[in-house]
Amino acid sequence: MDITFGPLTENDLPAAFELCMRTFSMDTPAEEVRKVYSRFKDDPYYHFIVGKVDGKVAAYTTMVIYYNLFDGDYPVAALWYVCVDEQYRRCGIGTKMFRYIEALAKEHGCELISFTAESRNTGAHEFYRLAGYSDTKETAFVKYFFEEE
Repeated sequence: MDITFGPLTENDLPAAFELCMRTFSMDTPAEEVRKVYSRFKDDPYYHFIVGKVDGKVAAYTTMVIYYNLFDGDYPVAALWYVCVDEQYRRCGIGTKMFRYIEALAKEHGCELISFTAESRNTGAHEFYRLAGYSDTKETAFVKYFFEEE
């Protein structure tokens, strides 16, 4: 299967939106997503990444590069909404996407890549471990403000 990775374009936005809404069972308004895309699409620290098979969006993630005061010149890459379309899972697309992400992070001099995964998504956990990511060195703590209401 031939897949290409690159920056999300405005034309890809509807398909990437649908993929994320399906994958994460979300109902974020499309207009909010368009606003965020418009605001950050040209920011060199934001990377909206799509993987395409035959021109169709099959994978998506957001990678944000940020600097911590105490890490000097070595930024961190944070991933959000890592997803592969159901029909393309277990075809190597996730592995290829992480190779692309890692190459991009190294190109920017990143020290590490971090992300979270839902605790119930054990299939993804196993994939991430096989891809070389550890969940034993550090633990992510998350607080969702909208759940406090």
